[in-house]
Amino acid sequence: MENIQKYSRRVRRVLQGLFILAPLLTLYYWLTVNTGMDALFRSGIIETDLDPMIFASEPLTMTTRFLAFLASMLPCGILMYALQQLIHLFRHYENQEIFTLATATHYQKLGYVFFYWAAGAFLYSGLITVILSFNNPPGERVLSLTFTGIDLLSILCGFVVLIISWVMKEAQKIADEHMHTV
Repeated sequence: MENIQKYSRRVRRVLQGLFILAPLLTLYYWLTVNTGMDALFRSGIIETDLDPMIFASEPLTMTTRFLAFLASMLPCGILMYALQQLIHLFRHYENQEIFTLATATHYQKLGYVFFYWAAGAFLYSGLITVILSFNNPPGERVLSLTFTGIDLLSILCGFVVLIISWVMKEAQKIADEHMHTV
């Protein structure tokens, strides 16, 4: 049990760091993309599958960058919510609360995150293409909504995690009943 506590503490701290880094890296990306300051992306340390210049015919203005950052906070916010649930989960593990109703509830919330992620990705794809192509001349503006196989896989994973959380809750109820039975 001591190892579980030690590793849970380490994982929780890493997750807390990622929770702070996620919006900062998102802001950094939109402030520096396609400028001389995007060293992390040009060097290949960080890669994205979004090239803003596919949709924009002119260099990005600060307004476009700001709006793109706001739109990017949708998937970033979903990621931060997932990180928050994981932080709480590993905090419970640190406190030796492994099979409790609280941990099952965090698993349930993580299951819902997969659905939020698929919906958020769909909305984000439309928002970001409109924002990036808004300064294009009429007729060259783009609205692109995408739903990919990874989104379908995300929904499937969401169902699996929800079922696991449901089983954990039922097991906890049975354990509680057995404890109170004389």
